[in-house]
Amino acid sequence: MVLLLMVIPALSQTAPDLGSTSPFGIVSETFTNTAGTTVDGDVCYTTPPAVNPTVTGTIFVPCPPETGTDQNAARAYLDVQACTDIGAAVALDQISIGGGPAGEFPPGCYSSSGAMTITADTTVTLSGDGVFIFRPAGALSPAAGSSVIAADGVCTDNVFWTPGGGTTIGANAAFVGTVFRGTAAGLSITLGDSATLEGRALAFGSTVTTANNTITVPDACAEEPGTIIVEKKTNPPGSLQSFAFTGDAAGNLIDDGQIIVDNLAPGNYSSTETVPEGWKLTDIVCNDADSTGDLTTATANFVLDAGETVTCVFTNTQRGSITVEKQTLPEGSLQAFDFTGDVAGSLTDGNSITVLVDPGTYTSTETLPAGWDLTSIVCDDSDSTGNTGTATATFNVAADEAVRCVFTNTQRGTIVVEKQTLPDGSPDAFTFTGNAAGEISDGQQITVGNLVPGNYSSTETVPANWKLTGISCNDGNSSGDV
Repeated sequence: MVLLLMVIPALSQTAPDLGSTSPFGIVSETFTNTAGTTVDGDVCYTTPPAVNPTVTGTIFVPCPPETGTDQNAARAYLDVQACTDIGAAVALDQISIGGGPAGEFPPGCYSSSGAMTITADTTVTLSGDGVFIFRPAGALSPAAGSSVIAADGVCTDNVFWTPGGGTTIGANAAFVGTVFRGTAAGLSITLGDSATLEGRALAFGSTVTTANNTITVPDACAEEPGTIIVEKKTNPPGSLQSFAFTGDAAGNLIDDGQIIVDNLAPGNYSSTETVPEGWKLTDIVCNDADSTGDLTTATANFVLDAGETVTCVFTNTQRGSITVEKQTLPEGSLQAFDFTGDVAGSLTDGNSITVLVDPGTYTSTETLPAGWDLTSIVCDDSDSTGNTGTATATFNVAADEAVRCVFTNTQRGTIVVEKQTLPDGSPDAFTFTGNAAGEISDGQQITVGNLVPGNYSSTETVPANWKLTGISCNDGNSSGDV
């Protein structure tokens, strides 16, 4: 006997969705049974057998159309997967994979350019947890008395045979896996007398032939558990703020923390954040295209496949604040100043308005009352500015930043020139020029109001027979020059 040693490693594969064919032991157009076959599963056909088998499931006549559709889809899924080429016409019991024992196969896909056989009364062992695909371009012909056995965690529902030609399982053989009919029209699946099949014979549109066989639909494989992870990120980084999560991933997190929930069955899971005051949930990003985040509900929706780990990152941005403060000259004025924009309201001297905001750009504009000038807008942030021409402060706020802009208003003043004569009551007129100009007599005044703070003057033209004997001012900073 020639032993063919293959040093090429097997390739990791994935199982198809068998869909509506999953509960069927036999799918056929013509079902031929000549003696006492038992099928533990469903059976369908159009042309019935001469001898009815014992069927523990349901018999469908004819096969539901979807079984053909699903059979072809599963076959197509298997046929496009990459395979390890193990030769031309090969006897599987003589093949060594990676230098291992002859006839022992780890999970993977194995193809041949011709038929695949198993020598009579020999054994092929499938070993390890995973998917097995055998793809001969020709016929599949395990000989009489041969066996395919599953060992070391093999799930027989993950074993698939996709020959290009017909399949004949020899008498008294023990075979495992789902067998698909050949690709050409009319190719059939035949089980020799007393052969057993732990699997399925899928031959929609063709013939399955049995005689004294036992066909058992395998149990579905246990699906590998998965893991969901909620991860917290904050802006600015390093925040010690605690964020509470409820749902399938529940707990409390600070920046860079994670909630890990493992050993989960495939399915849909969710986790919802309670957004604390002063924070905004600005992003939920999942590393899986099927999983999503909803900012409106603050929820991550995990769609978990078998063996998958899905991480959803919640990013929260700390809100900032903007403050408008009012200062007046002179201090203590009760004049109200109105503001519109993102900071709106009415302020008197020494008061302020604070608004919590998301990072961004904001403005507040003062409505200037009569008799006042806006003399400065000073912000405590180098990125924020004030424009006294438009009476507007522009706030540029980063995460967790508090920006204060102080509006200072100066009240306009009045100068008064008053005339007093000795003796009192003189009717003579006295002329004044300068900033307070005009002609007045004893007891009269020239008043000039709405003046911005500054220096002003008024000069008297002293009439004949009069002498200017004094100039007195009610302000320590003002003076008269006789």
